[in-house]
Amino acid sequence: MSLKNKVTKFVLLAVVICLVVVGAGLLTFSFMLSKSTNIEESNENNSIPIAKESQLDDKLNILLLGSDSKYKGHTRADTIMVASIDLTEQKVGIISIPRDTRVKLADRNSYNKINAAYSYDGVELTQRSIENLLQIEIDHYLEVDYQGFIDMVNTLGGIELEIEKDLHYVDQADNLYIDLKAGKTKLSGEDALSYVRFRHDALGDLGRIQRQQKFLKAALDKILDVKTLFKVPELVKDFSQNVKTNLGLSKMLKLASFIPNFSLEEIEMAMLPGEPKYIDGVSYWLPHKEETRVLVNTLIRDKSYLNHKELQLVILNGNGQQGVANDFADLLEQQGYSIKRIGNADRFDYSQTTIVAPQNQLANLEDLSNYLKSQLVVGEESEIKIIIGQDIDHIRAKQGIVS
Repeated sequence: MSLKNKVTKFVLLAVVICLVVVGAGLLTFSFMLSKSTNIEESNENNSIPIAKESQLDDKLNILLLGSDSKYKGHTRADTIMVASIDLTEQKVGIISIPRDTRVKLADRNSYNKINAAYSYDGVELTQRSIENLLQIEIDHYLEVDYQGFIDMVNTLGGIELEIEKDLHYVDQADNLYIDLKAGKTKLSGEDALSYVRFRHDALGDLGRIQRQQKFLKAALDKILDVKTLFKVPELVKDFSQNVKTNLGLSKMLKLASFIPNFSLEEIEMAMLPGEPKYIDGVSYWLPHKEETRVLVNTLIRDKSYLNHKELQLVILNGNGQQGVANDFADLLEQQGYSIKRIGNADRFDYSQTTIVAPQNQLANLEDLSNYLKSQLVVGEESEIKIIIGQDIDHIRAKQGIVS
């Protein structure tokens, strides 16, 4: 087992604790943060300048990092996510970025895995590389280490969740022992770290990200419990000792307004779309450009870019290939679209896939049209119809739809 796999850190808990703490214990938080050497006053280990205390925007994009910085000479980011907090809509969108994602590193004429960016130039290079990958601006970052995760979970009194299957892995040389039984349980900090770091099954990193997201839901449920308010002082201590951020104190305090009306149902999480592939003998996660654009528009950018959660699609077979409407319905459902019905078009000789929609829906369908490489035309009916033509090889190649 390589050093980069020694410790998998999980940072989502840090940003949630940040929001809860500032909402529940402003005076204590203010005092203890002023004593912290990791937040605002110290910038010795990071080249990113401390963020100016400007007015809090309606939307914040925050880079979430879990790094193995305690292993000198082998620092890499094991957990990488981008969280977009929409204060107006009271929503949170989170994109998980597999650490093996192949990217062009900012200011370097070379491609590498995204987790290597941290070892080259820390948070700064990681942030700029992800900004280029997702075509967004990231406002701030939060970074938590291994011990910070354990301390926060233990302070909360453990996290209850249902382990989906037995998780077992032993590496004596690395002093790594994971032995978790299937079923409902309360995870201590150590066990929680084992749960979110486990990647030794058929799904590998993909399964690990799914477990991280499942854990986040359970952690949020615990954090938003009123009993957590009594643990605020200790959580503040854990946070200030183990979290590095350039999110200044005044912005943290302003984020407190987000807490009272916050709901778990308003969190949307997804993994960066792509596929595993070997290049020159190295295993990468290759992002799918169009799917990534759709996802970013959905979870990160203004919702007006793509309101596909509200769209009802009619999928029609226009090329005569058996099962193609069902295949495309499944594909689009995976991306969050709702399928009203499927069926056959008026004929089977459509050469180009076509989206027929009312005038007032055209703007919401631009991303879908780009993804399908379809023409977008105005229809007289209120329904949104996707007529599948012969030009779908690019979709089959990317998504593995069977002919």
